Amino acid sequence: MKVPVLFPARLPMRRSKPVTLMRAHAAPKPAEGAALFVAQFAAYVVLMGLAFTAQSGLIKALGNVYAVVIFGLVAFAWATRRHPPSNWATALVVSYVVYLTGIACSVAVNPDHIDWGDLAKITLAPAFAVFGAAFERRRVALQQPVLWQRSDMRVMLAVLVVVPLLTWGAQLLQSGFQIDGIRETSIFANRNNAAVYAVTVLALVAVILGRPIRSLVLFMLAGMMFGTLGVLLAVVIALALTVARPRELLVLGLLIVAAGAGYFIWPEEKPFVRFTPVIDSVRYIIDGRIKLHSTTFGELVLLLKTQDLSFVFRLKHWVDLMTIWTNADAYHWLFGFGVGSALRDSDLRMVPHNDYLRLLFEFGLVTLAAFVAMLALVFARLRRRWETVPLLTVAIYLFSENLINNFTAMAFFFLSAGVLAERVAAESRLPAPERR
Repeated sequence: MKVPVLFPARLPMRRSKPVTLMRAHAAPKPAEGAALFVAQFAAYVVLMGLAFTAQSGLIKALGNVYAVVIFGLVAFAWATRRHPPSNWATALVVSYVVYLTGIACSVAVNPDHIDWGDLAKITLAPAFAVFGAAFERRRVALQQPVLWQRSDMRVMLAVLVVVPLLTWGAQLLQSGFQIDGIRETSIFANRNNAAVYAVTVLALVAVILGRPIRSLVLFMLAGMMFGTLGVLLAVVIALALTVARPRELLVLGLLIVAAGAGYFIWPEEKPFVRFTPVIDSVRYIIDGRIKLHSTTFGELVLLLKTQDLSFVFRLKHWVDLMTIWTNADAYHWLFGFGVGSALRDSDLRMVPHNDYLRLLFEFGLVTLAAFVAMLALVFARLRRRWETVPLLTVAIYLFSENLINNFTAMAFFFLSAGVLAERVAAESRLPAPERR
């Protein structure tokens, strides 16, 4: 007879996992530097929005000081963190150092009448490409998520978009929806700067989202929303050179045909009325009636029967500046005539509406070559992709506008250039199925 076991043998106990309310491996935070950049510029845009709303010169002056503080904070974030090495990034840093050297030599050769505000903007903005590239390499090395994963970054992005639109809408309401003759546009110096800001925000959106914007319509809308034909033309050229496949080329071709048809049907209506001076200027330059060296602006007004001389004005101004530069000595060829000299030394007393020419004239060949080298490094990596579109738009528009001292837009441009170039390179090293 079996005797029942009242106390069975002790079974080995399994150690249970401790109960916790926290995950063992919390999701890592996005790269601190890029998040800091977005947050600080969101605050800056709010400050400039307040300055515009209150029409306060004091708040605007505080905003200018704050822009320098932002650079210092982002530079500190870059300098105090270790970033994985990269030959491409080293070349970018070398190019920027040469750029700084050219500017420093220009200041040394031309110490008089320095515009310190413009000098600071022109000197500091390209550094954001170096910072952005380093931040992205660190993010990839630490396997951190993109900024879109953070709710506060989504709010900051909304601020960067909504605040300028609200101030622009208020301005339109006050003016009865008249945009011609208005110098300041929203929180920007003019419509051209506002349009470039819109384009560079699209580049920054790609940085935050972790993927490019693939919308031809959205890029076209950004190019035309402030009524600037130059930005729209730059967008069209950038799209055609980068991502245009048969479908996109067809859409762009139809838009060009529509614009041409609109000009022939309504030649005196906006915006087509601006085409006539351009067409006439080219025709008169070819047949010799306009001589850029000698024809005065009064003669141009009489000949073209308009005061809208923006196209031929640029050509004449460029010829004047190049004449001064080519007749100078070797020191000025290499290091220019000093910051602000294009405004002081030209017949028109204006900046040249061509930032490449401005760098050549004011800072010389050394600075211009280094600036172009930085752009070449970025575009050599990006090549024909959607990420390239907003950046190439700005690079093209630099040929016909004064943008390099638009600190906000150029900061967005350069940081996005550095981040996106590194991101594309990192993705190219992934196995084919894992690429976007």
